[in-house]
Amino acid sequence: MKFVGVDGCKAGWCAAWGADGRWDVGVYPAFVDLWAEHRDAENVLVDIPIGLADDANRTAEGLLRERLGPRRSSVFNTPARAAVHAGSKAAAKAINRKASGKSLSEQSLGIMKKIAEVDLFLSANPEAVEKVFEAHPELAFAMAGGGPMRYPKRDTPGVVERYEILTRFVPDVRGLLDRVRETHPASRVAGDDVFDALILAVTGRQGAGRLKSLPEPAERDATGLPMAIWYAEFDN
Repeated sequence: MKFVGVDGCKAGWCAAWGADGRWDVGVYPAFVDLWAEHRDAENVLVDIPIGLADDANRTAEGLLRERLGPRRSSVFNTPARAAVHAGSKAAAKAINRKASGKSLSEQSLGIMKKIAEVDLFLSANPEAVEKVFEAHPELAFAMAGGGPMRYPKRDTPGVVERYEILTRFVPDVRGLLDRVRETHPASRVAGDDVFDALILAVTGRQGAGRLKSLPEPAERDATGLPMAIWYAEFDN
């Protein structure tokens, strides 16, 4: 069985997957390209909002911030559906402010195109809805490591603590990162993109058939997509 973790990156989408005890990584310019290669996966966990509230208010983000404690700043607000498809940052901010009374941070604006890409993909490929789930790497690391990470992911101590967690599940993390470097510089696929994709693949395998969600049960948006962040329980 195959389990795929996906993180957005400047080159497109960084994916990591485990299948039959082997691990691999790849980079895809578009989500549809990734799906074409991995539609046979048991699940695909993606670090991108799935399920967009018309009023930009999802319960999932608040629950996730409570879980992450010191790492709560890694959680960005998900824009309203109309804001995601507005076509420009200025329009998105205005629409979101009208829908929710709140503007959008630069972090939220920075992932807007990828949110729209996955939203349109799921609309065009309804069969993928049963396999593609929103997840969050910091929650995944917290569950695998027994608590929220102590350090930010780009600080050296943060890299070390996440690397140590990953090596419990993935034999050759260093080799997988080197494989990405053969074709993509850090400016296009950062090291933390690879780490985040790997921990989501690990989570997908750990939670096969029994992933849990924040909230439980998952909320649904106007199109029927779940508005939830999925995770797995680990024995720590």
